[in-house]
Amino acid sequence: MPTLPADGILRTTLLLGGSPTSILIVGATGSVGGEITRRLAARGLRVAGLVRGGSVHPKANQLTAAGVTTVPGDLANPGSLAPAVKNVETIVCTATSMPTGADDGLRRVDREGTLALIDAAEQHGVKKFGYVAYSGNIREDSPLETAKRQCEARLQSSAIETVVLRPSYFMEMWLSPVLGFEPASGSARIYGSGNAKISYISAFDVAEFAAIAAKRKYSRQHTILELGGPQPLSQLDAARIFERAWNIKLKLHCLPEQALEEQYKSSDPLQKTFAALMLAYAKGDSVDGAQSVARDHGVSLRSVEQYATRSARQAKSSVAASDAAR
Repeated sequence: MPTLPADGILRTTLLLGGSPTSILIVGATGSVGGEITRRLAARGLRVAGLVRGGSVHPKANQLTAAGVTTVPGDLANPGSLAPAVKNVETIVCTATSMPTGADDGLRRVDREGTLALIDAAEQHGVKKFGYVAYSGNIREDSPLETAKRQCEARLQSSAIETVVLRPSYFMEMWLSPVLGFEPASGSARIYGSGNAKISYISAFDVAEFAAIAAKRKYSRQHTILELGGPQPLSQLDAARIFERAWNIKLKLHCLPEQALEEQYKSSDPLQKTFAALMLAYAKGDSVDGAQSVARDHGVSLRSVEQYATRSARQAKSSVAASDAAR
């Protein structure tokens, strides 16, 4: 994923320490959290990232190069959180154990760890807490659903100013080979009938919303932002867009809802969560008012057409580079 440049010169010498104007990103080594971190640092703000193992983490050098201070801490170890949030003004949390859910992560990280982080923030005088959840339209019961909604409810009852971001499905994930959407091989997996509308949103736009929300003063103490792309599209609409951008004909492989419902019966927390997300995807997620929210925040929403065109261009460039190297 492309990133924004940051000079990383003066800001690397600043410590989180005593300033009450710092922003702590929890999930800074992840894709969305990392993008938020880089965007805030590029704007000259004092940013720190909560990182397991602190400076010895494999991705710590990337954060340092972007002018970000690394702070040791782990959501799976609640005792490490209080020292990390001292003297922090704003927290933005994107952390999740998905997609692996390793070591009972959906319970220990997504639910209990995040709830412990909220408690620590409240106890140590953090003024603002931004939390990236997912669309309010997604209500299939699962361990992830339980974690997200319980954390949202805890924030709503807190004394802190809170902003909950509820994005729809990320186009970079759900229209990618990771989930069976593979234009490079001429095939695409369709969940359910493929006719339900989805407000696909770019992860980069979610990062921009989060960066803006971290510094924006809202009129209410507790704000929820339902986020979606420029227009709802069905999976079949998205497939046709990719066919035009790639100049190909996709072979569609439909995964019926019945198969997803069978997976949903699993007692395994991760399998149940994946099935819940796929079932909700098959049923659709059209976010009302998404364009209005984007205009209000000055965010120019990326479209599936732009994503498809960019991915086709990147694929062609990769092929050309490979041919030139032979």
